[in-house]
Amino acid sequence: MRVRYLLCLCVGLAGASGYLMFPTAEEQLAMLARDGRSSEAAGRLSELLALAQHDPSLMAAAARVHERSGRYKRAAELLEHYVERHPADTRALDWLASLYQAAKDPAGATRALAKAVEIEPTRTRLSALLDLYRLQERPDEERALLKATTDPGLLRPVDVERFGVLLSWAGEQEAAVTTLRRADALLPAESEVGRFVLFDILMTLGLHDEAAERADRWVEGWRDKPWLGVHVTRSMARRGDHARAVALGRRVIDAQSGIRFYLARVIAQDGNRPVANALLASWPAGGVEPPADEIAQYLAAAEAVGDVPALWRKVWTILGEPAWLEAHVALAEALVQRQGFGVIAPIRPKLSWEALRRRPLFGARLLLREGNPILASRLLSGVTLASLAPPAQLEWAALLTEALGDRRALAILSDLGRRRLLPAHLAPVRARLAAGLGDVPEHARAMSELRRLAQAPAGPPRIP
Repeated sequence: MRVRYLLCLCVGLAGASGYLMFPTAEEQLAMLARDGRSSEAAGRLSELLALAQHDPSLMAAAARVHERSGRYKRAAELLEHYVERHPADTRALDWLASLYQAAKDPAGATRALAKAVEIEPTRTRLSALLDLYRLQERPDEERALLKATTDPGLLRPVDVERFGVLLSWAGEQEAAVTTLRRADALLPAESEVGRFVLFDILMTLGLHDEAAERADRWVEGWRDKPWLGVHVTRSMARRGDHARAVALGRRVIDAQSGIRFYLARVIAQDGNRPVANALLASWPAGGVEPPADEIAQYLAAAEAVGDVPALWRKVWTILGEPAWLEAHVALAEALVQRQGFGVIAPIRPKLSWEALRRRPLFGARLLLREGNPILASRLLSGVTLASLAPPAQLEWAALLTEALGDRRALAILSDLGRRRLLPAHLAPVRARLAAGLGDVPEHARAMSELRRLAQAPAGPPRIP
């Protein structure tokens, strides 16, 4: 009797241990998913789901199988069953949000994250939820969430900035200023959107000193984006605070000198000519000879300002520097391009021969206009043709013909052609002159040269 009892006990224990060692349905699914056996897991899953529709743990395991198979929407639906039974499981809510994101369902992801944030707010969750609100253009909910967040450590600097902007849109200007001031202290130097809003609110509230002081600091961070400095300077000028606008504009120019003329021109076009004039007054800076492109930009800006006496004072200042020969002739040429030769009559005595040699084509045009072809031809004879662009080479040939006449010009072009020093763009000019003069041998040589050039491979021009 005792032996039979012990035998039954052993059999019972063996059966119990076998049952305990057999994996649960959840463990079976997890193992199959872990081993990458997705199709086998899916087959087993369909059997198990029919048996355990209300088992939340099984639903979570089933969701994992579907996620591994790329069926994110179905995985989210299954995980929702688990979340219904475990509504405080923030890890499950995070997972659910990620499934909705993978399924391209931002609304579902937003619902899941909102629940997780309500239970246990963290910086990561809050940032993700705020980004989803922005993505879906739900500013009211975004603003409400930011208002409800009392721990500043949970917010990124960009969130603080965004909160200030949203408050300004809602008409809560005082709260917006407070928030944007805090954002200004947190944001990197190159940030701009919140600072623009803060600047405009400060100006609206009459806090011009603070607006100018903050903008002065921002300009340095915007060194690589000078148009941002243009924006705040124009805004200050439009508000009628000319002294601060001039100071701010000079700060912008110090950070990026190339913006000066554009800044002055647009401010003048806004109707704030005194500010624009003041910004031009300090040019050229540092007693350095201005290059030709700056001179042309100055004249365009000065015309926009419309202060003719100030423009001519600047002209005489430049001409008063005896060593600035390139600037003298560049200034004269820029004036002629804008207003014709007559405008430079008062300054013609200041244009020396040495200055004209710096820009021989302009000098030749000027001398021909004055009836002096001999000096014009002297200037043209010193030109290095290879240093000129093709349009300038054609202009040189036209001026040479005007100064010397067709026959002498043809002789010079023919000599260059025989020495293979005539630029290709001038070969047709040589042929036309020869044809016009009836010089049959020279025309034949010119046409032969044209055929040779057409057949020759492209190469660097030879310098005559």
